[in-house]
Amino acid sequence: MKAKEKAKELVKQYEPLLYQGYGDLDGYNIAKKCALICVDEVYEIVGQIEQDCKYSNFLVDVEQEINKL
Repeated sequence: MKAKEKAKELVKQYEPLLYQGYGDLDGYNIAKKCALICVDEVYEIVGQIEQDCKYSNFLVDVEQEINKL
């Protein structure tokens, strides 16, 4: 899976939860923030257990793609 696809997938997973009670744009922006929090948490864990740089770079790419959405 490419970083852009993963970014869209993460945001999409949060959207249904956040559109309840929010306008469409607000819900989408909140979903993006939630997805970025998820990426940050995974990135921190990967750094702590010193995984292969390939996965760390992928998470950086996913974070950049979320910000572009």
